[in-house]
Order: sequence, then C-alpha cells, then structure tokens
Amino acid sequence: MKMNSNKTSFDNSYRYGSLLAVFRLIIIQALVVLVITSQVRAQDPVLPGTNLGLANVFDGVAGKPGFYYQSFVQAFQTLASYDEAGHKSPSSVKVNSLLEMNQFLYLSPLKVLGGNLGVTILVPLLQINSANKGGAAPTANPGVFGDPLLGVAVQWSDRRLLGKSFSHRLELDLNIPAGNFDSAYTINPSAHLWNYEMYYAFTIMLNKEMSVSNRNQLNYNAHIIGSQAKPGAFYNGNYSIDYSIVPAFKVEVVAYFLTQFVQDSYGGDYHYYQDRFGIYDTKERVFGCGPGVAFFSTRGIVVEGKVFFETAAKNRFAGTRPTLRIAVPLSK
Repeated sequence: MKMNSNKTSFDNSYRYGSLLAVFRLIIIQALVVLVITSQVRAQDPVLPGTNLGLANVFDGVAGKPGFYYQSFVQAFQTLASYDEAGHKSPSSVKVNSLLEMNQFLYLSPLKVLGGNLGVTILVPLLQINSANKGGAAPTANPGVFGDPLLGVAVQWSDRRLLGKSFSHRLELDLNIPAGNFDSAYTINPSAHLWNYEMYYAFTIMLNKEMSVSNRNQLNYNAHIIGSQAKPGAFYNGNYSIDYSIVPAFKVEVVAYFLTQFVQDSYGGDYHYYQDRFGIYDTKERVFGCGPGVAFFSTRGIVVEGKVFFETAAKNRFAGTRPTLRIAVPLSK
C-alpha cells in the first residue's frame, strides 16, 4: 500500500510538476529579475536577476505534452550587505522586493534528440523599495514590469540511471531588456541588458519516497544598453532532497548557490574597476538554504512553499527569501 501510494504521488508530481519543473528553472530566472538583490554599488554593475530557489523539488521532471501555467511569488528582505571580502558592511541601506512571476509554457509531442521539445515565456511583475536609517536611500523605480524571458528546452522523461527513475532537461533562455528602466533611478526592475542562459536540470528517484533534484545554470551578460559597463559571467544552481510523508505531501531541504566567475568589465577592460575605484574583486557570491514543503493534488495542481536564509555573501545584499509556487495544468 505504501509503495503504491507513493507511486501515485510521484506520478501526479511527475505529470503536473514536470513541466513546471522543466520550465520552473526558466521562470526562476525571470523571477530573479525581480529579486534584484542588486547591490547599490555606485561604481561597478550588478548581476541581473536569476533563478535563486524558484525551482527545487522535481526540477528535472516534466509531465505529459500540453499547456501549463505557473505563478511564483518570492519576497526578498535584506538583513545586511557584504563587501568584496565577505565582511558585513556597516551601511544601513536595505533593498527589499516582492516578485510575482507568471509563466506560460507548452510541452510539445515533437521529438528532438529523443526528448520532447518545449517552449516557455515568463513575465515578471515586481515591486522594489529601499530604505536607509543612516541617510538618503537609493531611489527605486516605481514601475513593476521586469524583463520577460523566452526559453526553449528538450525534456527527457522517465529514463533510467543506475537502475533508478531519471528525468532531465536542457534549456536555453533569453532575457529581453523590455522591462521598466529609467536612468534617473538607482534601482530598476529591468537589468537593461541582454542576458543569455543555459541550464541542465535533473531529478533522480532514489526510492518510492525520496528524490534528489539539481539544476546547474551558466549566465552570460551583454553590455548594459547605452553603457560600456558589463557584469561578468556567473553560475547559479538549485538543489533539493525531498521525502514523501504521505502520497500527496512532501517535505524538502532546499538550497541555491550563486558565484560570479568573471570580473565586471568596462569597455572590454576587466581591470577597470580595480584600477579606477580600487575594487580589487567585483565578483558576487551567495548561498541560501532552508526547509520546504510541497503538495500535489489529484487534479494536477502543485503548491510548493519554502524559505531560504542566505549566508557566505560577497558584493551583494543577503537576507531571507520566502517563496511560493503554484502550478496549474491547462490541458487535460
């Protein structure tokens, strides 16, 4: 009875959490635009938003071909800011955000490289506010439209690896600088640059109750439009281990990690910020982890809630990120 009930839970999550998983990563990326944990550093550019903890449980799984809708709500609350050495800054500046990401996706029956071809579009809406007890706060654009994201993926479902059920996906995404941006503001919903992303996600079922999911993403940034400033390339990944308490309910341990591996540049000069402003390291880093739960209904609706607590930050704000995901299949 326990094995059958857990298989039902897996099937439901596979069918309805799959596409959301297959593109959840994508969403997350757009989501991150909202989370704009962008530091208010006056000299060097900050990284555009990316997928930090939006996709975790069953990340590599995808359901049957059809249309799906997902909504992601993620809040970010600053606890502190950190310098290039990872030391806590005495600054009292705080930048908080609330993001609502809308994802529309379609997993087609068309086969490519042995997997199903899928496409998605993400439309982020976000609100940003800033405060500074010690003086003037950085100005935040009141606009709510972040940069939309377009993605195309190949999903391989229900394969086998080491005798275990294994699903995985490869996806290419493009963030389009079409969101609200005004140079009069210090912080904007739009990163105001073209951003190219590629990620690989997988989920392996260790047994009927437990699975492990992982997503690894590489990000390349173009120059900020109208400027010679260019944020460096970076990596971000999402990780999770989940366990079924009952067929429709899972508990999970979730995490994400971001690290910039190329220095910011100006006019092609990767030593510009070091030489001109004395910033010896412009690269950003942060690690977040925490608990989560996920519910899978018999009608295919998936609800996942989790909260991340950030640490090991460099050149950025660090804080907490409560995240809620709701996925609804539109096709029967």
